[in-house]
Amino acid sequence: MTEAPAPGVRSEVGSLECVLVHEPGDEFSSVVDPDAWGWDGLPRLKQAAKEHEKLVQTLETHGVDVRELGETDDTLAESLFVRDVGFVVEGGAVIGQMSDRIRDGEELRLASRLVEMGTPIYHTVHGGGRFEAANLIWLDRETVAIGRSKTTNTEGIRQIRSVLDTYDIDIVEIPIFGSTNSTGQTHLALVFNMVADDLALLYPQAVPTEFRELLEDRGIDIIEVPTREQRNMVTSCIVVDDETVVLSAGNPVTRNALQHRGFEVIELDIREIKKARGGLKGLVLPLERA
Repeated sequence: MTEAPAPGVRSEVGSLECVLVHEPGDEFSSVVDPDAWGWDGLPRLKQAAKEHEKLVQTLETHGVDVRELGETDDTLAESLFVRDVGFVVEGGAVIGQMSDRIRDGEELRLASRLVEMGTPIYHTVHGGGRFEAANLIWLDRETVAIGRSKTTNTEGIRQIRSVLDTYDIDIVEIPIFGSTNSTGQTHLALVFNMVADDLALLYPQAVPTEFRELLEDRGIDIIEVPTREQRNMVTSCIVVDDETVVLSAGNPVTRNALQHRGFEVIELDIREIKKARGGLKGLVLPLERA
């Protein structure tokens, strides 16, 4: 058994210490009909693997302990988006239930790997519940925002609430209207993200006005993301530490806004991975964040 640090994540910010990833392998090239998967074409496996390797190298350069999911079923083509499937909190993990049956099996694979690393499973969303963890964004240590769309339903949120109530963690439930090129499969991470305790990236057209007002009432400043950059998945970024943000390449407005606020911005080209309709944040499941 390979042990990971006792999982501890109650924030999207601060120093990222340990994560789980999955390098795209043969399963990634098993898709022959990208429309059936909702993809924007067929990614080239070799190039996608290089893009993923560059992300891993960037994380390791900044002192992050990177763990691998390991071998997965040949049919689970979206296994690289490990963050979609679950999250960790207070020493254990919560496993979601994917909304698209084409992803059945990712839940079991993630649960098995976490148990192998010594991480207990607190809850697995079941029955009529649907919950994809890319819809969960920490606002602070006591509050998460959860986006409700086709990928996460009311029953799924009810089950997550039953777990988080144990740790006095509140949920702000947000209906997601959609985003550019949306089919209703939108994740909250594709339209909103925290990059500091008091700073967020937001594509405001996708969420109710009340949510923006809630952020402002909490003293959270907002960088408003333009439509073209939302389409380029700029909000799906990774905060490595208090000074460093990893951003998908080709988003100058957001990059400049972050640099103006003192961040070092590392841009990564993920043009092949993005064809699978996922961003950088989805590639990394935080296990430990200071």
